[in-house]
Amino acid sequence: MKLKLLSGVLSWLVIGTFSNVLSAQYVNVSAPLFSDIVEKVEKEAELNGRDMAGVVIESEMDFFNLASFDVLENGMSEWTLDIESPYALGLCIYFNDFHIPEGGALFFQSELGVFSTLYQEGPVRSDENNAHRRWASGDIPGDQIRIIYQQASTATGSASLGIMGIGYFVRGVSRGSDDCEVDVMCPEGDSWQCERDAAVRLRVTQQGGIYYCSGSMVNNTEYDCRQLLLSAFHCADAVDEDEWAYLKVRYNYEYNECGGTVSINSHARTGVIPLTNSDDASAQGFNGSDFLLVEVEDVIPETWTPFYAGFDASGETGHIGVGIHHPSGDRKKISNYTNPLTSYNIGGAGSHWRVYWTATETSHGVTEGGSSGSPIYSENHHIVGTLSSGLSACVNGGAGNGTGPYAPDFYGKMSYHWDGPNPISASQKLKNFLDPSGSGQTIVNGSYVGEGAQPCGNFGACSITEAAGIVLESQGWSIIPNPASSGRIEIAMPKGAPLVELRVYDASGRLLESRVPDFISESLSLDVSHLSKGLHFFTVRTSDGTSSTLKLVIE
Repeated sequence: MKLKLLSGVLSWLVIGTFSNVLSAQYVNVSAPLFSDIVEKVEKEAELNGRDMAGVVIESEMDFFNLASFDVLENGMSEWTLDIESPYALGLCIYFNDFHIPEGGALFFQSELGVFSTLYQEGPVRSDENNAHRRWASGDIPGDQIRIIYQQASTATGSASLGIMGIGYFVRGVSRGSDDCEVDVMCPEGDSWQCERDAAVRLRVTQQGGIYYCSGSMVNNTEYDCRQLLLSAFHCADAVDEDEWAYLKVRYNYEYNECGGTVSINSHARTGVIPLTNSDDASAQGFNGSDFLLVEVEDVIPETWTPFYAGFDASGETGHIGVGIHHPSGDRKKISNYTNPLTSYNIGGAGSHWRVYWTATETSHGVTEGGSSGSPIYSENHHIVGTLSSGLSACVNGGAGNGTGPYAPDFYGKMSYHWDGPNPISASQKLKNFLDPSGSGQTIVNGSYVGEGAQPCGNFGACSITEAAGIVLESQGWSIIPNPASSGRIEIAMPKGAPLVELRVYDASGRLLESRVPDFISESLSLDVSHLSKGLHFFTVRTSDGTSSTLKLVIE
């Protein structure tokens, strides 16, 4: 198994390090020199362009054989184990015999948290169980983890928590991206709220290393919300059969506001099923369009609001649009382009799109290591490519010679993924998985998970208005006429929540105007004769602090 790259030495004794527990069993896992791991990380970035964050240290142990045991006042049984690997900036735990019964709950804690607060992951419950019994924790800051398992007396069955190793991070698990990056919660993202919900961060484990990449949940012609995830092949070209079970997909990893420092509640699923890829790695690099399609193994709860992004595999270029990604494994960011994508030859003739990013109201967002696999959208809110490589950087020379904010990035074309001459069999082309019935449809709109007999809906070119149209209508929002040809429109608003601010954006997310109504009313008349033809978005904020985004088409 490729995870067995480094071996750790274990020792244990009874200590009390966390103040909320008097004593806990303690295990020390030795690691190679910190500088040696850093050197490996830097070489990986230079040679393969991967965003490597750490290594896996083989450390076989049984949690229950080592943990301290106690019975709590409420009758709950509790096992506690501290694991330390000195000088690590973060740790994670890999299990190769994982099972939690109904009534059991697993927690991970670290004293190193935001604003000196305790960091905690969990409860992890029985819904994380799987047939292969492999699972991994999230990235936990600091060089010591407390693992706590609690089980009610009414629990059915017994737990198994066999550990095969720990992840040792030499790049901070909460590290930031470069200063020019634009939070997806900034105004540039207001017109891309659905696509924001489609973007995910990937933590990939392969050949003993831990890497970050990006991806997107993607729709298919059946509109069935099958849990399909699209990324780049080079992100996981060396993952073996067992390691797919440890791939971590993180949802909603973003700040709660533009330029924020506090993340909203994010969620993760562990384990994916590989479906197909471009298989275009060679000694000279990649000779195709560099795509990967997997299926998230466990059910994604509707409460996480996953959006399954639409796509355009017709070969049509985007004229304006955005990329949404996790640079350096950071919270979700957005980058804008305002010039048409142009065809570019990397692995094959016309295999990629070339994009140049545009400075916007907030900054000049680009991409970084960890952005690989992320989607690029056209003005129609369809994925037209996935990030393969690039030269963009926040500053000139920031990532090597020839790099800078005006240097290009390269996205494998959706059309080339679809049916292009990647070195794969006809049955493995992307179209067979995203168009399973063979309808011939190459343009698909995005979907949120619905309710009732219809599990997934076709919401059109995604805007928050389209996706939540029924909700907005019930709240009293409407634009009349829509589409509009010229002249004035009327914006009706809900009773009891008058409008306090209106912002108008074009299809690329650029702010065109902002205004505060002169008086409070249940409707607002607005002259739109100065707006150009095409799609526009109106972000409305009401007196109760809520905001919504409405779509207007100017004919």
